[in-house]
This record gives sequence, structure tokens and C-alpha cells, in this order.
Amino acid sequence: MTREQAEAEAVRRWGEGGTVIFRPGAAGKARGRLARYRCVVSSGERGFFPSTEGQGDTWQEAFADARPR
Repeated sequence: MTREQAEAEAVRRWGEGGTVIFRPGAAGKARGRLARYRCVVSSGERGFFPSTEGQGDTWQEAFADARPR
């Protein structure tokens, strides 16, 4: 799944507020304790508290992980 496809899926699931975030990290460096996954999907805009969020190393994993907070 591409980022564009993930964005379309987030909008389909949660409406215009659906967001996707991709955190590739620097080559050869860990992303850190709080950014363990590359892909994040949520029902809310960045900076606001989303009611549903999922994380994973792929977009499919992130959508499968998406659950209410």
C-alpha cells in the first residue's frame, strides 16, 4: 500500500479528519522508544487527540492495529 492509498483509506474510514504519518527514521539509527513504528494512522488531525489510532511497520499493520483510545 502506498502513502496515497493509505491516505485514501484513512479518509474512507474516518472522514476528512483521517490522517497518516510516515516516520522513516535516519539510515542506520533507531527511531527511539516513542517512535518504534514507521506508519501511524488516526481518526484525528495532528496536534489533537484522535479517538482511534494504529501503528505498524506497514500501512496494513497500522490499519489492523487501529483501535479506539
